[in-house]
Amino acid sequence: MKKVLRVRISEHAVAGDSVRLKSYGLGSCIGLVIWDRARKIGGMAHILLPAARNHSFRHKSAKYASSAVTVLVEELLGRGCDHKQLVAKIAGGANMFPLRFNLACSEPGTSIGQLNVRAVKQALVRRKIPLVSEEIGGERGRTIEFDPRSGELFVYNSSGEVKVI
Repeated sequence: MKKVLRVRISEHAVAGDSVRLKSYGLGSCIGLVIWDRARKIGGMAHILLPAARNHSFRHKSAKYASSAVTVLVEELLGRGCDHKQLVAKIAGGANMFPLRFNLACSEPGTSIGQLNVRAVKQALVRRKIPLVSEEIGGERGRTIEFDPRSGELFVYNSSGEVKVI
């Protein structure tokens, strides 16, 4: 059995093929995986928000979409990964409480989950990381587990459904 490393909200981790990365409780949050297919090294971030409200915020953190992508890419490259081999997978971005908490979103009809998805996709495009699969949206929470050896991202839906992307 492989060791499992837990990635909590606003955290990130990078691991090789002997460790699985797991993140619980993705609602509107995004679970982002960036993986080097050749070296079997991957990173996971549990992204809470699309961007910092204070635009001068420069702290490199997994809390925000753009900084999470940057942190993961830099750590992967620091471990000898090849940028040309990097691919991304995402899960989450649910609209958990559509009538209660999304009324204050800046764009009508847009939930925080949708804003998170958009921000992550934009950050990946800026870093030239292809998004190869996703399991996003809906109104159910998810837990994800990533295996750097195979590149499989297991997405466990709160209804009991399991998808492998």
